This record gives sequence, structure tokens and C-alpha cells, in this order.
Amino acid sequence: MTRTMHSSPKKHRGSYCGAAGFSMTELVIVISILGGLATIAVNTFPSLLDSSKVVIASDRVESLNRALHTFAQQNYEMVFNRMDSSGADEMVVLRTIQYRNPDIDRAKVGSPYFDPRYNPLVSSNATDYRIRWVGRGYELLSPGTAGTGIKMNFDGTDFTTAFVFPPNFQMAGR
Repeated sequence: MTRTMHSSPKKHRGSYCGAAGFSMTELVIVISILGGLATIAVNTFPSLLDSSKVVIASDRVESLNRALHTFAQQNYEMVFNRMDSSGADEMVVLRTIQYRNPDIDRAKVGSPYFDPRYNPLVSSNATDYRIRWVGRGYELLSPGTAGTGIKMNFDGTDFTTAFVFPPNFQMAGR
């Protein structure tokens, strides 16, 4: 009986012959391109953040003015004098559109017209976005503009537990 021996292929230990990979030049080029793209992204980020703040603040003003419109359909047109030196006018009007009469027979359809959990602060700091009452509606004050109004918070901290109205609450604007 004849025996045939099968030889195993030679293993090349320690040899890099035919190994695939990237050269140092290719790696440097790719890292340089990624660094350039990162620089562009980092430089455009602040402008994206500012434009999103404008959109959020404008949306809040539109929501408040929509609530005023709905309030006027069910009650009366809100006409309340503007007080530039304080934020009391903004807050009185806000509380009025947030109010729902606890007496079910006297409660208006659709009330409250704005979320009663919205409890903002008032600010006159010219670096803040603020919402100012102008006599028949709200307008947005951008940073750099003087004036007092409801401070826009962009982190959601102005939405807390619902405001508790005193038993003798009087709605504004009559």
C-alpha cells in the first residue's frame, strides 16, 4: 500500500507580504479632511442655535396671540393698557387667558385658553428674549432691544405645576 503525504501550505509567520492596510499618507489626508469638516460644523453651530431660539420664541408669541383670539371669541376683546416699566401687564393678561371659572355653570367653553402650567418670569434684561404686551396682543423682543416682558426660557423650566387662582380672581381687560 502506498502512502501519499499531503504537504501543508507554508505559513509565513512575521511576514507582511500581501497585508492590506492604509498608508500613513492616506491616514493624514483623511484626518485633515475630517478636521476641516469639524471646524465648519463647530463654526455654524452657534448660528443654528440662535435661529432655533427665534423660532421657538416666535411660536410662543403666536400661541399666546391665538389664545387671546380664542378668548375674545368666547368672552370679549382683550384691551389692556401697556405698562413699559413693569411686566405686570403681561402677567395679568396671561393669567386671564389661563383662568377657568371653577363654577361649572359659569366656566366658558374652551377655557383655559392657554396652559395654566406656564409660569414664566418677567425680565428687563436686554440679553434675553422677552414677550411684551402691546395693548391688544403680544410681540417678541429680541436680545439687544430694551423693554420689559415675559422672559423666554428655552429649557422648559417655565412649565411647572398649574397656577392656583385665588377665589376672588378678576379677569383683566374689561
